[in-house]
Amino acid sequence: MHDAGLERLTKLISTDPSSDGGKGLHSHKPFSVHLKLEEGWFSLFLVAVVIYSTIWSVQAAGWVEHLNALTLTTVIGLVIGVIASKQQRFSSWSIHLAVLVLGCLLAYWQTAGAFYHGNILLLFAGLRHWVLLALGNGTSNDDSIFLLLILLLGYLLAYVSAWLVYHTRTPWLMIVCNAVVLLINLNNLDTAYILYLLIFLLAALLLLLRFNLFESFKRWHKQGLRYADDIGWDFMQAGIFATIGLLVLSWLLPAYNNPALSGIWTTSSNPWVQAENTWNRIIALNGNGTPSNHGNFRNTLVLGGNPNLNQDIVFTVKTTGDGSQYLEFLSYDTYTTQGWSSSPLDKSNVDAHQIQAPLGTDTHTEKQTITVVNPPGEQDPYLGAASETTSMSVPATVFSSTSGAGAVAWEAKNGALPAKTMYTATSEVSSADVQALHSIPMSTSAPAYPQGIDAPSSPVYYDQNVLKAYLQLPGNLDPRIHALAQHITAKAPTMYDKALALETYLRSHYTYSVDIHRPADQDGVAWFLFNSGNRGFCNYFASAMAVMARSVGIPARVAAGYTHGTYDAKSQQWVIRGSDAHAWTQIYFAGYGWINFEPSQSFDTFTRPLPNQFSSSTGNTPGGITASGTPTANGVRKHIGDPVGNMQGHNVSTVVDAQTNIQQIVRFVLAGLVACVLVALLLFMLWWRRLFRRYDLASSVFGRLCLLASWAGVQIQPSQTPYEYVQALKASDPSEGEVLERLGNIYVRYRWADPESKEHPRQSGEMQELTGMWRSLQPRLFLNVVKHPHFLRMLPLQAKRALGGVRRKKRGPFSMEEEI
Repeated sequence: MHDAGLERLTKLISTDPSSDGGKGLHSHKPFSVHLKLEEGWFSLFLVAVVIYSTIWSVQAAGWVEHLNALTLTTVIGLVIGVIASKQQRFSSWSIHLAVLVLGCLLAYWQTAGAFYHGNILLLFAGLRHWVLLALGNGTSNDDSIFLLLILLLGYLLAYVSAWLVYHTRTPWLMIVCNAVVLLINLNNLDTAYILYLLIFLLAALLLLLRFNLFESFKRWHKQGLRYADDIGWDFMQAGIFATIGLLVLSWLLPAYNNPALSGIWTTSSNPWVQAENTWNRIIALNGNGTPSNHGNFRNTLVLGGNPNLNQDIVFTVKTTGDGSQYLEFLSYDTYTTQGWSSSPLDKSNVDAHQIQAPLGTDTHTEKQTITVVNPPGEQDPYLGAASETTSMSVPATVFSSTSGAGAVAWEAKNGALPAKTMYTATSEVSSADVQALHSIPMSTSAPAYPQGIDAPSSPVYYDQNVLKAYLQLPGNLDPRIHALAQHITAKAPTMYDKALALETYLRSHYTYSVDIHRPADQDGVAWFLFNSGNRGFCNYFASAMAVMARSVGIPARVAAGYTHGTYDAKSQQWVIRGSDAHAWTQIYFAGYGWINFEPSQSFDTFTRPLPNQFSSSTGNTPGGITASGTPTANGVRKHIGDPVGNMQGHNVSTVVDAQTNIQQIVRFVLAGLVACVLVALLLFMLWWRRLFRRYDLASSVFGRLCLLASWAGVQIQPSQTPYEYVQALKASDPSEGEVLERLGNIYVRYRWADPESKEHPRQSGEMQELTGMWRSLQPRLFLNVVKHPHFLRMLPLQAKRALGGVRRKKRGPFSMEEEI
């Protein structure tokens, strides 16, 4: 009789299991060969995980509505990419062109259905308008265009990923492409979404391991080399443990930030930054598409939808003043009906502590020590400080208006400011009181500035260059804006009174709300004033006041930055959160420079200094001082009806540590995984103890032996006797051969020997040996399962059987006619 193990080995060597020898059950399925993937379906699964972890980050960022369409688009791109990579009939360029056309049509169809109820002509009109804006250096905020581009990019990302893996055989390049998209989106998400990065890295590293192993198999096969059947599983198992260990170690290692190196990446001359600026200009989101953030500052200010500010701590500030000063990052001078931008600027580099002359007279000094906790989103490394900054404790670049109206922004010279950066800003804050501002005439009634005289600033004269720059208005401005501004300021005698009248009107007639949906084709200020239902947030309030002021001859601009935040008595510093990101209006008063106004309804107005308040040595006081001279508690200027709310009284150090220590999140994730593993182990132990409990000891022990051996890949065959199966087990693990033979012998005699004979284990007393043998054998068997997890291959087959309702009739606990 032939040895059963030898016959099985001969069959495996001589027969191609994938083709079934050209006969059998699969011979009548002509399409089965097309479903076969040479690299294996597990590699395709890993490719899909890499792609979808990237797509999930895009959907989580919530850039625009209807991003759920990305799920189907990505599937289509991935399937087409795999098919295109495997076909050999058509040329690559013809395939790419056809795929691109199909992707454009698919994205166009999905976008039209999402935003225009399937009307493709309306989408075409919107696309044409967007192209004209892009070519004319305009700013667009049409959400449908953004969705169209995102859908197309998602489709192409999936297609290109499949092509790089299955055609060009460069999975590392596919991983790089997806990593760029993933990191861009994670940069705009809360730290909890770092889980997407963990999934991405795990799948990417396993894909590289799996692909390189497959390439090695092909090379070994061509060279005629033999290798173990389960070597792939051994490599993948080791790779999984090594990958997880590498990921855990990378998160536990301390972070390293080099400002000089980061400056190379964030400098404005960087081609990536320039491309990003162009993208942000032609694709500016409207509606509710802005992801959660703690402030985002660029050289354009778009009148769009919900800013979606969160409660992340951004800065902590210690100041020598009363703490009422806002942190100004940059200002804008050009209104385009869709938002604000800055005209050409003068640029000058200054050293640390190098003093710049203030724009106005009658000022007092205020120093702020600012610590970066969570850097805001910035197009450039802007340095925030109180208005009229004169020096910084770090080297900086000062950008000034070419009109001579002072600095527009300060930027760090060494690139973006990472967390824990600290700098000190010195500002000459205006000391002008209400009476002094009342004395400044309107620009239309002031005498012309003497030509050719380099005279100091004077309340009498206005620089015509300043007026030209800060009275600018677009030619197609809605005439209702000017009519409303004239009506509001008609009874105001002075320029300050007119500015105050505009501020008061907006605060009393409009409600602060971030639930904004402005039509993309309407003037932002006109829509806010006449069609918004009198609702808007700070960008709209500040823009409306600045535009109305300009329409009646008052030079004005919009400033962006942060409010003073909340005072924390324990740490004696001001805590500025993402919800404190803000925009407000500044009016230019000859001789005094830019004066802040607060038109937003939910924020308290700026208080003006009292006459001679800062002329004495006791000028600055710890608390804020109102116009009536009444100090406010701790200098806190409360937000009235703030829709986001403040969190005063929190322990700042605790909150900062919780938000800045990303390792805490990793610990939570690992703790959750460990808890899941422990629960699974507990359930398995309960199931394992109850397994075969209805059978005798010999059958139970031999049954557990067969089950564990089958999980490790040594499957019992219907033709095998217990002795033959024990020999197969012994061949796979010779170190336990003696124990296996002894256990198999006891089991056979227990099942088939005469119960009354002396050979029966009950009569010979050998049953007592089973417990000891099983205790020594069981750990070895479990370890073998871990080393050779063949049961993972059996899971799809078992699931298929379960779904098919296959029921097998049992003939006993461990009949040799059945597989275990």
